[in-house]
Amino acid sequence: FLGAKYFAELGYEGLYVASMGAQMQATQGGSFQPFLRDLRSNQVVPTATLAEHGYEVRQRFTAERWADFRRDNAFFVRLDPGYLALIRTDHGYNPSPAWTAVAQRFASGRRAGHRTAVLLGLIDLALLLLAFGFVWRTYGTDPAMLALLVFATGYAWRWYWTGGAFLRQDWLAATVIGVCLLRRRRFALAGALLAYAAMVRVFPLVFLAGPLVQAGRDLLRRRPCQWFARLAAGFVLAAGLLFAAGSASGRGAHAWAEFAANLQKHRRTWLTNNVGLENTLLYGPATYARKLVDWRQPEPWLAWQAHMDALARQRRAWILAAAALVALLVGRAALAAEPDEAAIFGLALVFALAPLTCYYWGMLLLVPLRRSGPPPWVAAAALLTLDLGLFATHFLTPAFEVRYGVMSWGLLLFLLWWLWPWRRPLTAASAAARSPAARPAAASRL
Repeated sequence: FLGAKYFAELGYEGLYVASMGAQMQATQGGSFQPFLRDLRSNQVVPTATLAEHGYEVRQRFTAERWADFRRDNAFFVRLDPGYLALIRTDHGYNPSPAWTAVAQRFASGRRAGHRTAVLLGLIDLALLLLAFGFVWRTYGTDPAMLALLVFATGYAWRWYWTGGAFLRQDWLAATVIGVCLLRRRRFALAGALLAYAAMVRVFPLVFLAGPLVQAGRDLLRRRPCQWFARLAAGFVLAAGLLFAAGSASGRGAHAWAEFAANLQKHRRTWLTNNVGLENTLLYGPATYARKLVDWRQPEPWLAWQAHMDALARQRRAWILAAAALVALLVGRAALAAEPDEAAIFGLALVFALAPLTCYYWGMLLLVPLRRSGPPPWVAAAALLTLDLGLFATHFLTPAFEVRYGVMSWGLLLFLLWWLWPWRRPLTAASAAARSPAARPAAASRL
């Protein structure tokens, strides 16, 4: 809320020092947290060392805007000062300028308060309801119920992480509805929804990989490919509009360069609740036993992060080879699938290419929507079994490294099984019959 509403002044590095400065002005003479994360370097440092940076950020505000910021910040201080102190050692404001532009439509003009928090927290619930409505009307009752079961019982994306938050599930709703529109052969609209997901969270871009493989196949076989042209046109048009909107969110077109630099900064920071292929190749006894964590330090994981950097450099060839294997399986599966199924296989590419924070894996609700391969209920049962193991691990250890290391291994095994060629290779005739260009448009049920 604060990051979006005051993006023009805060950018990607000003939120914590501005919040701390506003609190200090409001309660002069009190005691304050001794450490903050410097969002310029991602290092936890003594609060006093950020005084100059805090003054520089304060100067970006007009007197009226600073008064508004102090008032909004005070709500979060009163709400839970202890939790706010923990937040200020987290990793800051990270959404894209496109997300910021959308969020400002809801945040600007509103005062922080309980009523605002409830109203903004309801947006995600409405989006999820809409997404599952599309799944039900597109795929039918059984797949929709399996998808809902996977989403509702997931350990890694449970309410603890994003429940009641502000526009944290917009990308997921856009991706799910985009997949449904692919199934309905509404390719331009599907491209626009997938563009929204990619412009606000970046990684959903890989959901286009499967359809791109199919388009390449059709071009090589000299078959019509208008379906992909419509998909690409919808994507490019929506992406262009969102780029323009993000450029108008308060910091100009340069906001995108700042966003890219912020992404690169986070890419160099290892998080204990990340899930991905790299975890299976880099986690070992030192990580699982937390041998490199020093709780006496304000940033306990510094030594562990240096250890992970070194291992990543040493094992880069193995990481690339494993990612290539997953990509080959995705490409093989996409050739024998419908366009919506081909897009769903992007789940495996995300796992292989970009370690994501655990709560993003709510996108596994797409798994039961695949019709080829193992029966959807079997795939859903496999995911539920993994979740049972994760809930058990939750009670056995407090270490996120263990919980999400286990999840990374479980998800790797699941995805290899799920992507395995379950059917014989298609003949040229059957492939032509399954081509998007060869099928009549499906009747819409919405």
